Amino acid sequence: MSASPEQVTSISAGRHDVLVGAGALSALQRTVQDMGPTAVVVLGDDNTLRHCLPELLGRVPALRKAGTISIPAGEGSKSLEVCRELWTHLAERAVDRQALLVCLGGGVVTDVGGFVAGTFKRGIRCAHVPTSLMGMVDAAIGGKTGIDLAGVKNIVGLFHDPVGVYVHPPFLKSLGKRELLNGLAEMIKHGLVRDADHWNAIREAPLHDLDALAPLVLRSAGIKAAVVAEDPLESGPRKALNFGHTIGHGLEAYSWESGHRALLHGEAVALGMICEAWLSWRTGLLDREAYDRIAAQLQELYRPFALDSSAEHRIIELMRNDKKNKAGEFRFTLLTAIGAAAVDVPVSAAQVQEALDHYRLLVRE
Repeated sequence: MSASPEQVTSISAGRHDVLVGAGALSALQRTVQDMGPTAVVVLGDDNTLRHCLPELLGRVPALRKAGTISIPAGEGSKSLEVCRELWTHLAERAVDRQALLVCLGGGVVTDVGGFVAGTFKRGIRCAHVPTSLMGMVDAAIGGKTGIDLAGVKNIVGLFHDPVGVYVHPPFLKSLGKRELLNGLAEMIKHGLVRDADHWNAIREAPLHDLDALAPLVLRSAGIKAAVVAEDPLESGPRKALNFGHTIGHGLEAYSWESGHRALLHGEAVALGMICEAWLSWRTGLLDREAYDRIAAQLQELYRPFALDSSAEHRIIELMRNDKKNKAGEFRFTLLTAIGAAAVDVPVSAAQVQEALDHYRLLVRE
């Protein structure tokens, strides 16, 4: 990790770098100039093209003649239909393999953009400019891409590393409280699985103060990048970053189809972390005092989500297509302490139901 006079910190994520700070967009300008792409296209959603594109073009003159493509904001854009539209647009523009797709947005834009770039003509280059907290600390880093299919999150995807990730913290000013909390869930996860001091710093930080949040953003991005550098294709240690996601993805998908309040990804992960921390305790990996501290923090920050017994059965069914499963058996990342995790822990459907039962009773109290 190194800092330059332009106030940018460069973090290695193994096969790509993450540039964080006021000079990140200047670094992108140099990257585009050095690459000399045959064409540049900026992909964003309805919100990022309106609120963030002017800042991007102001700081990266090399993008001012780029074409733009807009997708609707939200998880619904992570679909084959949207990908088909993007592939068609690139084909109609005769984009070749020496082009560059700049993904300006949060986790949805970088997931979809990375997937489209990785599959179009068997791979064109892309750069990620995350505009959400979720994107800055997690989704844009690591080369994972994914779209949803048949109600299952990220079931179709591939690894496609960007040429770089350029984190411009002032974009956070465009976010509301709910979007900030959405990304904060991943920061909490980073602390819980890898760095207890980081978890404690998040607990004590005034989260309404973006200046106070900035060093924590850098630290979380560094944790994610270090894990990715250690295990780029998620064959071992990177699986620790799945904590909260197995039940969380099931809750998220259930919320979309049930007619209840639709959960953002980070909100679902936060509730998943309560359930999976409880499983960590029930399986004897985590002590009760640590579980209680984790649950108290997450309940304080995130609204409860009402469940009934029929919901529990449907959530378990949605989890049966989880990418981490092996031979039809659920495989979880569970905590062994605050700051440490065990991966590939077998968990039965009955244990998952117990965890969901516990959460259902917890939010009724």
